[in-house]
Amino acid sequence: MKNTRSYIFKSLIFSGIVLGTVGLNSTIVNAATNAGVDAATKTTDTAKVVNHIVFTCDDVEIGTSATTVTGDKVGQVVDITKLIPSGYQAVDGNNNLTLTENGTSQQVKLTKASDVTANVHYIYNSGVIGTETLSGLAGSTVGVKNVPEGYYLANKNQANVILGSGTSDVYLNVNKDISNTISFVTDDEAKTEVGKATVYGEKAGDSVTVNSSQLPNGYNFKDSKSATFELQPDGSRQLVTVVPAANKETLKGTVGTFDKVTPLYNEDGTEVSGRALGATSDWATDTKMTLDGETYYRVSTSEWVKASDVYVYTPNEDTITTKSGAISHLYDANGKQLETRSVAADSAWYTDRTTTINGQKYYRVSTSEWLSAADLK
Repeated sequence: MKNTRSYIFKSLIFSGIVLGTVGLNSTIVNAATNAGVDAATKTTDTAKVVNHIVFTCDDVEIGTSATTVTGDKVGQVVDITKLIPSGYQAVDGNNNLTLTENGTSQQVKLTKASDVTANVHYIYNSGVIGTETLSGLAGSTVGVKNVPEGYYLANKNQANVILGSGTSDVYLNVNKDISNTISFVTDDEAKTEVGKATVYGEKAGDSVTVNSSQLPNGYNFKDSKSATFELQPDGSRQLVTVVPAANKETLKGTVGTFDKVTPLYNEDGTEVSGRALGATSDWATDTKMTLDGETYYRVSTSEWVKASDVYVYTPNEDTITTKSGAISHLYDANGKQLETRSVAADSAWYTDRTTTINGQKYYRVSTSEWLSAADLK
């Protein structure tokens, strides 16, 4: 594919090359004014020359015969990039049209557009500090994506490029951001630093947000507000409080509460106000979380219970029989022996669930009473 390198002179010079804002084959779209093809679409009371354009591909008309361009005089060159039907490009790669006598028609031969590229060069202090390649159909508008980190477009209205034919070069001026160093510190009196990051902005006072990917391994923001703050003068250091990240694992199970109201917690470990689980109630859980050494089970979309406030069980409807010879003690759901409760030797009992406490299996035989598997036949 032909590589065309021509420039509109706009006073930026280095390495013996005059750099402009745009290469001949690609056009920058001005987001604020939608400029770039004004001459092709402008109609005023003082316009003197109107030409009709007939777009053809393989001698077949494409688009509408009502397409016109307006200018001030014969011989004026206008850019028709925006008028070319989608999916097509000029056969000769030239998107400029020279106006002829008022009222005349001009044929513009097209071919089906193929993918083309524009090399976008970012310029700072008369030097190229980065380049990205945009691709798409000729005539399509593509936004720049990779302005070098620590810089921003000098003209924010030049963030979109209309791709020309062939391979072209676009030159965009950038300004340097100011930067602040972020020190991630623990949420305690020591404020121990556990990592660093750099954030950029245009000026002090701008609001910036730390990306979660910048967090040190194994930590999260203390809360959502911690991620956003105001930039200070260039080179400043700011503290962002972080807490150990929760360790989660997927599971499918059921938990039961003890004979008391059970508090609920948010994912950050703070207690939920005004909500709790009822005593001796059962709840499905799908996630186990460890946070600051405490284990939690999720029982709703955003609510958790502490493992110390529930027991995990397996549904198991069966009939069990105690051993012969001596009574069998009963236990609570924590595995604690009930001093005044027991069942007779060689007696049968219905059970609906099992749980494991400190490696020992237990069978529930009443709402809050359990038999140890060690006492069963």
